[in-house]
Amino acid sequence: MTEQQKNKEIAISVIVPVHNVDSYLDECLSSLHFQSLESAEFIVIDDGSTDKSGKICDEFASKDSRFKVIHQENKGTLAARKTAFAAARGKWCVCLDGDDKLPFNRVLEIEAALANKYDSDILRFDMDVFGSTPEKIQGYLSFRNQWYEIINTPYEIINAVFSQGTIGWGMADKIYRTSIVKRTLPFVKDTFLICGTDCYQFFLICYFSSTFQSIKTEPLYSYRMGCGISTSPPNVNKINEQSKILLIPSLLRQFLESERQEEKYQSILNKLTYRLLDAAINRASDLPTSDSAAGFDSLFVNPDLRDFVIDSLIQKYWSSPVLLSQKIKGACFLKAKSKKIKTIGIFYHRVYDGGVERVISLQIPQFLEMGLKVVLFTEELKKELEYDLPSTTERVILPPSFKHGRSAKWRKYLKEHNVDLLIHHAAHSNNLFFDGLVTKSLGVRFCITTHEISSLFLLDKCNYLSQFPYLYHIADALIVLNTMDLKFYTALGIPTFYIANPIQSSPLILNTKKSNNKKNLVWIARLEQFQKNYVEALDIFKLVCKKMDDVICHIVGRGQPSDIEYITHFIKTNGLQKKIIYEGFTPNSHKFLATADVQLITSSFECFPMNLIEAKQYGIPVVLYELPYVELVKDQKGIISVPQHSVKEAAEAILELLRNDSKREALSLASKQSLDSFRRKVPSHIRSWEDIIIKLESTEFTPPHQFFDPDWNNFWQTLLFFQSENKRNKPEIINLSTYNRKKIERYENCLSFLLIFFPPQTLRYRLIKKAARRIYNFMKKYVTD
Repeated sequence: MTEQQKNKEIAISVIVPVHNVDSYLDECLSSLHFQSLESAEFIVIDDGSTDKSGKICDEFASKDSRFKVIHQENKGTLAARKTAFAAARGKWCVCLDGDDKLPFNRVLEIEAALANKYDSDILRFDMDVFGSTPEKIQGYLSFRNQWYEIINTPYEIINAVFSQGTIGWGMADKIYRTSIVKRTLPFVKDTFLICGTDCYQFFLICYFSSTFQSIKTEPLYSYRMGCGISTSPPNVNKINEQSKILLIPSLLRQFLESERQEEKYQSILNKLTYRLLDAAINRASDLPTSDSAAGFDSLFVNPDLRDFVIDSLIQKYWSSPVLLSQKIKGACFLKAKSKKIKTIGIFYHRVYDGGVERVISLQIPQFLEMGLKVVLFTEELKKELEYDLPSTTERVILPPSFKHGRSAKWRKYLKEHNVDLLIHHAAHSNNLFFDGLVTKSLGVRFCITTHEISSLFLLDKCNYLSQFPYLYHIADALIVLNTMDLKFYTALGIPTFYIANPIQSSPLILNTKKSNNKKNLVWIARLEQFQKNYVEALDIFKLVCKKMDDVICHIVGRGQPSDIEYITHFIKTNGLQKKIIYEGFTPNSHKFLATADVQLITSSFECFPMNLIEAKQYGIPVVLYELPYVELVKDQKGIISVPQHSVKEAAEAILELLRNDSKREALSLASKQSLDSFRRKVPSHIRSWEDIIIKLESTEFTPPHQFFDPDWNNFWQTLLFFQSENKRNKPEIINLSTYNRKKIERYENCLSFLLIFFPPQTLRYRLIKKAARRIYNFMKKYVTD
């Protein structure tokens, strides 16, 4: 370069980073070579190219003195631009990527004139896009956004670009005051950043700029879409480099801290973080399932953003957790840290009046006996209703949904209490999978305990049943309460362990003498019809009371107001106020077993019924509907099983026991012996957990996925398909109001009474049928109660 050329005033500098783009580079540099503006310079940085790009750059420099070529080792686009900006001598500068081009030969002349006319620190012009599908091109132009206004403060510029998205942060469609750009260079970190360079560098430029203006022009830049790493299709080989865009928020935060401006820009920075995360997650999501685990691992390239990543995944996949589970299966970020388990967290959404809560109340003291610390997590607290818990057990209340900050609370309390293992007792909660995701992201072991047998879902929750094998893979261990479910879940490839519920060493209340000679029949359960069949229990009570005078029936449980209303109405309607007593529910509801002669269980499905355990502890004979798979009933000792929903047979079995003292006493003895035998054969709750904890602490622990049975899985999926089709095509069930049920009941009672005197298939029947209709219409119109 001659001395005259060095002193020549440069109107505009063009910054051209180049790396292995020899297929497009000749077109790019030719578009510069034919520019009409003589007072321009083209600073081309060959960033360690290994193809013909370096040679092509030198060829153009040899025939056009406006070209200045610098060869350097590969440091990335950010470093290449930094070098070029440092060498720039023009009053204004623009960027041109090596695979793009200027659309016509007067572009720089027009840009220099526009820059001088508007005299803005940043001036945006229009551009065109080529090289991809119309849909993708339109998507990019939407990101760029048409907007023609002016902004006059750095904060408002940054807010418009990085928070509101009013303007895209791409650097190619803008003219910069070179002196402003040079002010940013000391703050540009020497980070190998080949994706998101524009975002990082443009933020710094905006910070030092006082004016930003966007004007309508003819396209002054031609952007080739789909060649650069940012817009090209994702693949597993470059996903790690693409995800380094997530380093940008930390780089900008460091810069703002140095300027003491972090607080001012915090909300903008957070919004930018989520925008970058959304782009990174979309790229990882687009990978094939076989590669997606590595893609999602790449999202954690910046440890500072771990919580942002998890919250973004929850938001994006809230309605499709199965899809996320499939994509992240085997991901390294889910691997828990190998460490000694000292503190156990136990989660259930409530801590009172139910079988699961009873299990937890017995489980906690056993963990304390093992020398472990226990923290109880729940979504609500009602101390007046809860079971007795050790005073040393700390309690934490969580928000019921992730929309209300659940993930932040999980992180806060898991860290504060140094939880090493979380046992999740809500196996069918909508929050389950994402609770596990947050937990595992912190390096905490995650175990699920299911309290219902899988058969229940085949009838009740078929759609969910097809999902849970995928959702449960988030867990280090799935705890089941019978050996059937152990085989079932293991065949589906889920790490499953059988642990019986904790059994109290002795009843809390010793058997007491009854103050009268009445026989006591007890039903204890949740007031729920599908599984617990409390309506049938009342029908059984009614039959027993009709045949036996000296019996008192106790129904113990909590339910919805409508359930309680049904019970009280049933008792009153049938005149059984002195024979059937609704006792409500307290944490000490088992006290009714102290004076019980027989217990009734009408459940359709159970894993490990705690009321059966307590009945056997008290030596109380039990009449129950047949329960498949329950370990405690396999020996058929101390119990009388009747077919499901056999109200009459259950009542007859109860009556026989209440009338036959010797048979009742024999069953009572057999009940206690059955429990003793079960304790000898099955490892205790505490012993089983000790074994699992040792496994979880081991660095070599691997959940037993190797037992996955593809044939069983195919059978199961086929079964689910036909079950779901059957449910979909089933006629809609009409739910009648209480009032309508009463009207129907009155009609049926009236009709039944009349049929005694007017048998069907007679002339009298046909005549009275007309009369009955008139009577019913009269009742329907005028009777309200």
